[in-house]
Amino acid sequence: MNRRKFLYRTAGFASVFALMPTGAFARTNKGPSRSESIAAWEQRIRTILARGRTPIIDTQATYVAGSTNVPEMIKHMEELDIAQIAFAAANAPNSAPSLHLHRKHPEYFVPTTNSGEFPRWTKNPTKFVSGVARDLKSGSYFFMGEYEFRHYPSPEQVAAGRTDRDVTVDLDGPAGQALFQLAEESGVAFQIHYEIEDQLLPALESMLARYPKAQVIWCHLAMIRYPDRAKKYGPDYVRSLIERFPGLHFDLAVPPAKSVYKPSGARDSTLYSRSGKLDENWRVVIEDHPDRFLAASDYRPAVARQYPATMQRRRRLVESLSTNAQHLVAYGNAWRLITGTAWAG
Repeated sequence: MNRRKFLYRTAGFASVFALMPTGAFARTNKGPSRSESIAAWEQRIRTILARGRTPIIDTQATYVAGSTNVPEMIKHMEELDIAQIAFAAANAPNSAPSLHLHRKHPEYFVPTTNSGEFPRWTKNPTKFVSGVARDLKSGSYFFMGEYEFRHYPSPEQVAAGRTDRDVTVDLDGPAGQALFQLAEESGVAFQIHYEIEDQLLPALESMLARYPKAQVIWCHLAMIRYPDRAKKYGPDYVRSLIERFPGLHFDLAVPPAKSVYKPSGARDSTLYSRSGKLDENWRVVIEDHPDRFLAASDYRPAVARQYPATMQRRRRLVESLSTNAQHLVAYGNAWRLITGTAWAG
């Protein structure tokens, strides 16, 4: 079911027309219409392209109202040629903070539903998905945030001795099924944090087969925190997933090449060779399937100072690809998933 049919069924004609990108709708006091938002994003992308630069759409970032320094982020975006950020709201009862941010700065930010990274998700994940479904019915959101189904503590939590981000939610349980079904019915893409472990792969494959129309982004390509638990995973396995499951995508939000995950002592960014360059085996997979990969930062306020360096690394990775792959991975694939239409280059 596509986005228009989803809104027609759940919210009537008004929401359907709010989603149609025809350009026939006037601005309301609630902010830009859908077509106006898309036009603003397109103009910014084309402005960056006209300067001879490759724009990047950052598809994985967490927005915390009151903590995220928005003027500073916009400054970074201008300096780094980041066209848009899909900012998923966190520490909020619903997705509204992301929408409010977009209305203040429509050309920079993509209205994105709540980030499933915090206790409200882990305490009642099925209720959380129901809340996101209500938000999507408004027709105001273009993208869904990241859902933590299996998550080890991030480096900053490890350093602080925190274990509250050691999260397990069954991917093929009620919440996972509700989320995949929502993605199929709405046509809106979602992101998952799902640690790379052999024992977790069957559930993922089962869900991808059961919900083939869901647009799924598996975050952190080749970020393996416990190598002894991930013997099956590698470029060949990812290629097999891509060839079997048309809705599956991957983002490139990974730590630096020399990053070591302290609890395991492993170099977790296996996307890179030890020299710091993109591993050639991974390069071949990306070049063969450039429509399945996206640039992203994994921004959250706790690591805000690292954003410029993170996106400079991401740009170097993207610009090491062929021209066609560069444009797809940097912004073309994100544009398709966010707007529902291919970028008209």
